[in-house]
Amino acid sequence: MAIIAVLQHMKLAIILLACVIAGGVSGYMALEDLSIYDAIYLVVTTISTVGYGDITPKTIAGRIFTVFLIIFGVGIVFYTWTLAVSLVVEGRMKDIFGRREMKKRIGKLSQHVIICGAGKVGSNAILRLQQENEKFVVIDNNPVICERLEQERVPVIQGDATMDDVLLEAGLLQAKGVIAALSGDANNVYITLTARNIRPDIFIVARADRPEAEDKMRRAGATSVVSPAVMGGRHMVNALTKPLIMDLLENVFYNQEIHLDMAQITIHNGSSLVGKDLTNSGIKTVYGAIVIAIQRGTEMVVTPTAEEKIRCDDVLILMGEREALNKLNQLAGNEA
Repeated sequence: MAIIAVLQHMKLAIILLACVIAGGVSGYMALEDLSIYDAIYLVVTTISTVGYGDITPKTIAGRIFTVFLIIFGVGIVFYTWTLAVSLVVEGRMKDIFGRREMKKRIGKLSQHVIICGAGKVGSNAILRLQQENEKFVVIDNNPVICERLEQERVPVIQGDATMDDVLLEAGLLQAKGVIAALSGDANNVYITLTARNIRPDIFIVARADRPEAEDKMRRAGATSVVSPAVMGGRHMVNALTKPLIMDLLENVFYNQEIHLDMAQITIHNGSSLVGKDLTNSGIKTVYGAIVIAIQRGTEMVVTPTAEEKIRCDDVLILMGEREALNKLNQLAGNEA
């Protein structure tokens, strides 16, 4: 029986039990002329089958009433007790098998993102990754948050994200990136150090609550550092001074109804784009996308000319429709 169904039956059983107790108390008060306290004592003694003490039914009517009270009362008590045991057992079994299933799901992941911390910043990261259809795992030590995420079918591990074994359980060896989004700078530094030590090549984005902590994050091994306070302030100023640009970027990045998007696409060896200039590549003429910049090693070529040739390992920064960008991503030799 599903837990929700058990809870519904439990609710009905408790209501019936309360009715039996109330009816029993009223009956004994009327038939045996007992006080309310003695009547409650006699009802509880009767339906619990522990045996009578100094208070027993004295009248014939009281004894007949007791027979029916035993039949109905004991049955309801037994039914309620059975439901309570079922609820505990099913809850524990669901917890055990649910965690096993979650562990299997996480174990099968690769090229996923590990989010450390599901607070305000981490929750927004989860939402964005869901919108991007990215694979991810969440690590948080708050049992309430973990239970909520489990109910939402979000892969989550309850534990300390600064510990090696927890990061490894989250699939650090197969992951493509880590987001250190805990509220304390020290914790995020520790996560960065730990992840970088285990995976020297992994991309790490670390949250810095204090601007002065950004340098420490980078020295610890963070690939990118984000300060919510600094970014929030810049965003507010840009929204005031450059409202049209901000509206465009908001729509491009966060409005799912608009099909326009931006992407960074790595050109792999064997791609048909290698060696072609931007004009003959078909990026604009066939796919309708715009090349905003090209990352070439440590050099960033901004607003490249039409004669710029595409090389292997170039990273193209593109803007266009999502479907076209997905096709270009495959054309560049990346997985769909």
